[in-house]
Amino acid sequence: MTTATAVAAPASRGPDPALMTAPPARGATAAPTVPPAGVSLAPATALHTITVLLADGHRLFRSALAALLDREADLSVVAEPGCGDDALRDAQLTAPDVAVLDLDLPGLPALDLAAALQDGGTGTRVLLLSAYARPAEVKRALADGVDGVLLKDLAPDRLLAAVRALAAGDQVYEPSLLRDAVRARPGGPTPRELAVLGLVADGFSIAEVARSLSLSQGTVRNHVSSVISRTGARNRCDAIRIARESGWL
Repeated sequence: MTTATAVAAPASRGPDPALMTAPPARGATAAPTVPPAGVSLAPATALHTITVLLADGHRLFRSALAALLDREADLSVVAEPGCGDDALRDAQLTAPDVAVLDLDLPGLPALDLAAALQDGGTGTRVLLLSAYARPAEVKRALADGVDGVLLKDLAPDRLLAAVRALAAGDQVYEPSLLRDAVRARPGGPTPRELAVLGLVADGFSIAEVARSLSLSQGTVRNHVSSVISRTGARNRCDAIRIARESGWL
């Protein structure tokens, strides 16, 4: 015969004293709650993404630069046009925060494109990159209110910092380019004089220049002399050098 054994129900227990927290004394400030490791109680803040249009006529350089920018959490390349006309169209469609343009961009010239972007009302900031920026181009960029001009051989970190600086409303200019622009002569030869000088620089003789431009040889000589006088050059070779350094040729 099996004898039933009565099992007493467990006694009701109150809260475990080890888990209880004493209420703060009157007038005291309660201790802050400490979250578990790896958990933050701070409200999450959205990271602002800076949209970038990148325009360069060299596909390899353009692709490498896009990859560099897209690696950054706060940067996003929204268009990669290869010429100025496509860049203007893409900028109108995407309204990027920053447009990074090759100064020697094919098609619509970069300086004209920069002016169009600034007049477009999108608030796009413009950064020009160049392998060799001529003083006259830098002067125009300054006069037109372009936000930055840098040389293409800059370090990647400097480019990233420049894009962020422009997006924040700052301007970024290469110091050496500014210095050369300030030192450049304020005036310059006339378009006709530059046409003559350009052909002379290409090795044309006075007679060949005269035939090419439908001028007399005397007029060609007068134009060359005028360029030498305007630039303060010693001779025509020196005038060519000055014209190139000033961005006229």
